Amino acid sequence: MAGLFESVTRVAIEEILRNHTQPSRFGMILTPEAFQDLTDDLFNLLVTSRELKSAGDRIIGGAPAPRESLDQRPTRGTNR
Repeated sequence: MAGLFESVTRVAIEEILRNHTQPSRFGMILTPEAFQDLTDDLFNLLVTSRELKSAGDRIIGGAPAPRESLDQRPTRGTNR
């Protein structure tokens, strides 16, 4: 199962990076605005991954796990 998780995570990260960078002759370009959006998207991927793991642990173990607040997720276009 770790192989599947790794593959899916890599594809998600690659897609996030492609969505926020622009290819150039010298590599990839990342604007300051795109950098902030990229950071937000990577953070959301991490939070979602943790939430899915927690849900899976609850299903497998049957024990209720503490619920994390979704308020921790960054909102696009706002300053932190």
